[in-house]
Amino acid sequence: MNMFIFPKPLRYFSFFTLILLLSFLIIGCSTSEKVTKTSEQISNLKILQDKISYIISDPNLFNAQIGVYIESLGNGEIIFTHNEHKLFISASNMKIFTTATALLRFGPGFTYKTNIYHSNSIKNGVLQGDLVIKGSGDPTIAPRFSNGDSRFFFRSWADSLIAKGITKIDGNIIGDESYFQTDPLGYGWQVDDEPYWYSAQISALSFNDNCVDVTVVASDKIGDSPEVYLSPPTDYISIDNKAVTTKPDSVRTIYLTRPRLQNKILIRNEIPVNKPKFVQSISVEDPAKFFIHVLREVLKEKDISISGDLQVVKIPGQIDYSDYSHVFTHQSPPLSEIIKVVNKESQNLYTEQLLITLAAEYGKNPSATAGVEVVNSTLSRMGVSKNEFSMRDGSGLSRFNLISPFTVSLLLRYMSKHDYFPYFYDSLPIAGVDGTLKRRMTDSPAVGFVRAKTGYVGHVRNLSGYVESAGGEIFLFSILVNNYLHPTPSVNILQDRIGILLANFER
Repeated sequence: MNMFIFPKPLRYFSFFTLILLLSFLIIGCSTSEKVTKTSEQISNLKILQDKISYIISDPNLFNAQIGVYIESLGNGEIIFTHNEHKLFISASNMKIFTTATALLRFGPGFTYKTNIYHSNSIKNGVLQGDLVIKGSGDPTIAPRFSNGDSRFFFRSWADSLIAKGITKIDGNIIGDESYFQTDPLGYGWQVDDEPYWYSAQISALSFNDNCVDVTVVASDKIGDSPEVYLSPPTDYISIDNKAVTTKPDSVRTIYLTRPRLQNKILIRNEIPVNKPKFVQSISVEDPAKFFIHVLREVLKEKDISISGDLQVVKIPGQIDYSDYSHVFTHQSPPLSEIIKVVNKESQNLYTEQLLITLAAEYGKNPSATAGVEVVNSTLSRMGVSKNEFSMRDGSGLSRFNLISPFTVSLLLRYMSKHDYFPYFYDSLPIAGVDGTLKRRMTDSPAVGFVRAKTGYVGHVRNLSGYVESAGGEIFLFSILVNNYLHPTPSVNILQDRIGILLANFER
């Protein structure tokens, strides 16, 4: 923000410089030549370093842990360091390690493929067997890739079946999620987070971010229950609505949650009659079952009748696909687009899906543990020490993930020299423009010139990425702040001030 930039005439005039100048003036006029000479020796870089030191010395954060590493990519000059080898909870800064590894291993053009098969034969419009959806971990069967239409892809699949002459399925709909062999939740994820979108369950069959989007609209009449709408519209989820519409000047206290292991959404408390609608994404239990349940609903809407049941296959090899006929393949957008969702929106599920996919393709088995081993192996080539990096999930939701500012710098430097750097760089949020930085560093020289990954869990706020300075210099930086008790916006301001200083810097 502009309030943290010195006015132009004083831009490079630090408090340190003022004290030094006054001390020489007190000595006397005979030293005036010395004053001029000494002032000239204090470079803009030293002033920048002094300002950063001052910013991170915020007395409100005296008991917090702060780590900083800043380096010029052009010549490798270390600009500023503070606790650069200390370990910090990563939060979503872990996502840049996962996405970088996926980019390096798979390449930007990698796509997920979901294959649809059927057993037996098709006669007179009747599929005399089962319809099987073989999942590959694709997280993109979601409205963000279909203009906000949650069921667009399923309707397209129904049209493909109709085009092949299928109007009835005289068998089951089977969801094969055996490609992943992992727990549905990441290591160390907290029970309290389970109902919410950022803790959505991991599955080789993923649909609508493995969530339902719940919209609560106040009734026109005070005392009545508000209206509730689901996207996608489905009876897979039941609603227990005990919320009440209240008078216009009351406070909105509406609250949504999902009891553990249940597909029931509880809606409680109050919503004022004149307040805007309340929207929240709630995770589902058993995403693969959710996937084929909604698919069946869409097929029925398209007048494709189904006589059988829904089944989920979890054990590899349970289906012998040599006995099945391939119907069609659904292909995801390329990895270059997927990592934009991960890093710009800080989408946890997409990151976890990538981690298990890395394990399935390059690890010992398709599990989170094996995925971590793939990432560790990749990072070791960058010089990352085991003493400064500990990974437990792909997204950073686990508080057991540990990184150091120096480790982040190794990754950022390595990626900056790789052929895939443009894809990695383009995936990062842009200050004042998009993603999780859209509302940060606005109306400042940093807008459009800071690209960085945010990170947040309770009492943790991190920011790491790149800055293009006013002098055309590119800096990599990592600012990690843990264990603070002051409000999070004050930590955002600390990080933003440093980003603005770097963007405004000239040698």
